[in-house]
Amino acid sequence: MLDEFLEADAEAVSVYRSLLTNPSWTLHDVQRHTGLTEDEVRAAVDRLSDLSLLSPVTDTTYLPMNPETILGPVLRRREAQLDAERAHLSRHQAVVAEFTKEYAALGLRHTGGAEHLVGVNAVRTRLEQLSRDAVQEVCTFTPGGAVSAAGLESARPLDQESFDRGVRMRSVYLDSVRNDQPTSDYATWLTSMGGQVRTVPALPMRMIICDREVAVVPVNAEDSRQGALVVRYQGVVQALAELFELVWAQGVPLGAEAPAAVGDGASERDRVLLKLLSEGMTDQGIARKLGLSVRTIRRLMSDLMKRLDAQSRFEAGAEAVRRGWL
Repeated sequence: MLDEFLEADAEAVSVYRSLLTNPSWTLHDVQRHTGLTEDEVRAAVDRLSDLSLLSPVTDTTYLPMNPETILGPVLRRREAQLDAERAHLSRHQAVVAEFTKEYAALGLRHTGGAEHLVGVNAVRTRLEQLSRDAVQEVCTFTPGGAVSAAGLESARPLDQESFDRGVRMRSVYLDSVRNDQPTSDYATWLTSMGGQVRTVPALPMRMIICDREVAVVPVNAEDSRQGALVVRYQGVVQALAELFELVWAQGVPLGAEAPAAVGDGASERDRVLLKLLSEGMTDQGIARKLGLSVRTIRRLMSDLMKRLDAQSRFEAGAEAVRRGWL
């Protein structure tokens, strides 16, 4: 009944406040100044009397009682109940945290140090947890071209939390994102927060390394449906960290111009394109690898053949080897 009075009983509150400020008023005075009907005032007075907030003096006058005396004990009992509920909730949270830790350890025991995540939701949840657990550095490879604006915005709060904790963040994207405004804007924000972003023509796979203690890599770089592996083997993590450093050293900070070919030489993108062609990859496969459209790949290859004065892709490959581009 107290909750109804304080939160929902506007009529009773209005009548009580009127009598607090004007204790000599009759019910008729209250009715006239509040705009309530006689029945509404009488009903409100009854409810206030039930709460012992009003004491009758005459049939039409009532004396307001001290709200602290009447309502204070009720509020203190409610506060004690809330404290008990919070303590109860805290115990439950501690148990859930223990369950979560045991679940993670179970996955590692069952797979010898590499936890297999299946499904987009499982991967996303695990990545969020690892990111929140990081205390020093998070390094990422982000292949696949431009990231959607919605995807970038959904990542911002988690990245902000990492920056707030003083976590260093380094990210490598494909050169193709330089032409994508949302990705460029996001990279600018990352840089303003202290993060670092570089781009390269191609990336070997998607990868995240946290504190050089745990890495997340795809089970199959060509088929994301097979899920991801959370790896804690220090030898493997160290090797992946060294791979990151090698690629990072070759990257160009986003915001600086990507280096172009000098004279008759080959740019880094030219070398990557020729290497992928020599490995027998199709135009579609190369497009996925570089985060570009098939049409763009064919245009780049056409330009490259002209520079190599080649009539076929095979001839272009041979000429590239002769020039030392491969």
